Amino acid sequence: MEHDGSSDKSERETHDDWDTTGNDNGGRLTEESDMEQSDEMSLGPLATAYVEQNAEEITEAGEFSQVETVSEENKGLIWSLLKQLRPGMDLSKVVLPTFILEPRSFLDKLSDYYYHADLLSQASLEESAYGRIKQVLRWYLSGFYKKPKGLKKPYNPILGETFRCCWLHPQTDSCTFYIAEQVSHHPPISAFHVCNRKDGFCISGSILAKSKFYGNSLSAILDGKARLLFLSRDEEYVITMPYAHCKGILYGTMTLELGGKVTVECKKTKCFAELEFKLKPFLPYSGSVNQISGKIVMGDELMATIDGHW
Repeated sequence: MEHDGSSDKSERETHDDWDTTGNDNGGRLTEESDMEQSDEMSLGPLATAYVEQNAEEITEAGEFSQVETVSEENKGLIWSLLKQLRPGMDLSKVVLPTFILEPRSFLDKLSDYYYHADLLSQASLEESAYGRIKQVLRWYLSGFYKKPKGLKKPYNPILGETFRCCWLHPQTDSCTFYIAEQVSHHPPISAFHVCNRKDGFCISGSILAKSKFYGNSLSAILDGKARLLFLSRDEEYVITMPYAHCKGILYGTMTLELGGKVTVECKKTKCFAELEFKLKPFLPYSGSVNQISGKIVMGDELMATIDGHW
């Protein structure tokens, strides 16, 4: 990756070249090439080959994707675990049963928000500051659409664990790279960096994951900020995250919602956007699930209001 800063060559092409070189002799290395390889290995650790994930089970869109019925047997396990807890307690040190865990790491889970990173390629081309922050919001909300099946908590990464992936963008013939690392165990902090130099954007940040238990419900709080930088414009957008609220753990249907206020702010252009993720009210009415509302402000001027469902 020594030429990564100046080259737009994708990781996949790099590994294709590697495979071609290694198979020139019928798939076996000669003694000479074996010695050369051992010399290279001594210089540093070898990277793991990138394997593309072709199939992924994604849930259907809508309210029913956020509801799950827990079996009585599993509820008994949860009840025996939660009897040891107190309301308001942090769950980061609690070992949870595997049936409520998603079969992937939190570092992998964070990459879902960049599934539609090609929208940022369009945002960097917008001429007006107002047009750019609108496109940034469009990308931001698209990150909540990609949702794996089931209401599951991802595994806590171990200290030093990393996760890498990339997305190819045929429209711009570019590639967005993602890398995340668990940089602290207690408290659990995940750091990440996303980069597409050809299309002119980078994102970096760190997130402290907290969980609060309230009896029949719990909240997962992502405390931290992501910083989106448009390289050609030297503009930085500081972005926060909503919290996830899960209710119906002990009785009722287990339901997941997003709540809280988030902000997207660029000090250079004096653009500010605020979004509120609304929890379902106690007395439901039509269209009351997954609601958002917000506004876009430039300086002291209200440019737009936002209303709808995420």
